[in-house]
Amino acid sequence: MLHRFGFSWLLVGLLSSCIVFQATGQLTALNSDGKVAVFYLNGYGYRDTIFVFNQAPQPKTGDLSLLQDELSTFRWYRFDYDAQKFSEQPFYEIGNVTSTSRTNLTQGGYKVTVTSQGDLAPRDSFVAWLYMNPANFGFELLKDDRGELLYNYKNCFFTDFILRPNTEQSSFRYYNPGRLEQGALTFDNRISYAMRRGDDPEEILSLNVQGNIQYLRDNMPPYEDTQYSFRAYDMFGVERKDEIMYRSIIPFVKIDEPHLPETDPASAPVPVKFTYTPYNVSEYVWLFGDGDSVVYNLENLAPDTIKHTYYAPNKQPGHRVTVKVISLNRCAPVHTIEPVMVIVEDPLLEVGNVFTPNNDGFNDYFKPHTLSLRQFEIWIFTRAGKRVYYYRGDDLRSWEGWDGRIENSGHDAAPGIYFYSIRALGWDNPSTRNPQPGPYNGSVYLYR
Repeated sequence: MLHRFGFSWLLVGLLSSCIVFQATGQLTALNSDGKVAVFYLNGYGYRDTIFVFNQAPQPKTGDLSLLQDELSTFRWYRFDYDAQKFSEQPFYEIGNVTSTSRTNLTQGGYKVTVTSQGDLAPRDSFVAWLYMNPANFGFELLKDDRGELLYNYKNCFFTDFILRPNTEQSSFRYYNPGRLEQGALTFDNRISYAMRRGDDPEEILSLNVQGNIQYLRDNMPPYEDTQYSFRAYDMFGVERKDEIMYRSIIPFVKIDEPHLPETDPASAPVPVKFTYTPYNVSEYVWLFGDGDSVVYNLENLAPDTIKHTYYAPNKQPGHRVTVKVISLNRCAPVHTIEPVMVIVEDPLLEVGNVFTPNNDGFNDYFKPHTLSLRQFEIWIFTRAGKRVYYYRGDDLRSWEGWDGRIENSGHDAAPGIYFYSIRALGWDNPSTRNPQPGPYNGSVYLYR
């Protein structure tokens, strides 16, 4: 038992992710790098396809193939951009076969008609467009002569990476053969961007535009010098890369886990040792959360450890330890480091009612369980009122308790009931006196 006391497309085609059901009876391109559906519906109720062939890193030509279920005659036609229609004479014809294909095709529109054996008029007509993607989008970051980010574009809260101007844009014109409506496939707004800080995972970024300036923004710039890698890529796998060195100006203090006492680590007084590493700091203020603080600057830089002792209980949520820092480059007036919490338990006094001082290593001492006490005093008496033990002190971590011997004699106290009287005062606000000074009276049984 315990006794407890107190406490833009122009006409935008659909993306390549749109499903175009290409199977037997439709044009395919074996070596294309991607495909995009046109904006119009053809006479069969589906959208013709623009097949894309990247011209980087090596130029390549186009190809088309068509497969049918029966022997047929195939005639191939090119789109005449001047006349804005397909030519009337085929540039290639083959008969008595079930499939046809052409390679070394150039950019433009192609139509293939299919005529059954013995018929004069085509039974089917298929259209596809080939776009030779020049992949001429540029990607280069604005740097100084050393390949580093210019200071003007970084501060304590975000960092902007400026792109050099790029005016080369690619586009492709095509037509609805039935109505001669023009569609334009443009890729200037289809470039994506990714960023990597050092060895961190890659992040996808959005391009920001302000006036004539294009830039990529990192909202979490590091406090250490870091090599950045950037990648720009289009929807067909063409990519451009660039790297830049970021010299940090972000003020930061990296705080390790606080070092607390090994015994009763949250019982006041709590001596705490903070170990830390400052980055880019000219001045900083440690705020310990209990009203105390310490200031350091360039003339009086702190060591890599700071010691502070907590007395005031604060179990929930704990003492909030923060560091306010100013950068060497004065990039912001004050930057507050995320807090570290230090818990200090409320005052507590719990007293057991039995102990066994027989040197078996278990319950050999009569010692009340205490937390956050600033004063402690105990008297122990026999039934007859004779004092057998007394202790007074404020270092309860080092006090072992009563070992069951009569004070100043070295003799073991006889088994039986003993009475105690305790006076104790907590480290909380003196006006609350929690626990009260006492006395706290009770009995304990000594059993051997």
